[in-house]
Amino acid sequence: MFRDKVVHTSPILRELLVLEHIERQLHRRRRELKQQLAAAGVRVVEREDTDIDTMIRYVERGWERQAVYMRPMLDAEAEGRLRKVGLGRR
Repeated sequence: MFRDKVVHTSPILRELLVLEHIERQLHRRRRELKQQLAAAGVRVVEREDTDIDTMIRYVERGWERQAVYMRPMLDAEAEGRLRKVGLGRR
């Protein structure tokens, strides 16, 4: 009945387990970065994401500041990092 389509489940399961490990590491790193910001007294006030950019307003040492990051550059950096670990777009 299902002989037409052979699925090799072992590599899929292995990749799933590897991705779960990477996900745990990403969550740990995100938590560390948030703790670093908090320790430096940085508080995010507002974040606005568009197709073009991401704008973050934050307070640092009592001063309100703003940072703008271009979405295509962020996406390219993320894709580059993913390719390094074999997870980039195929």
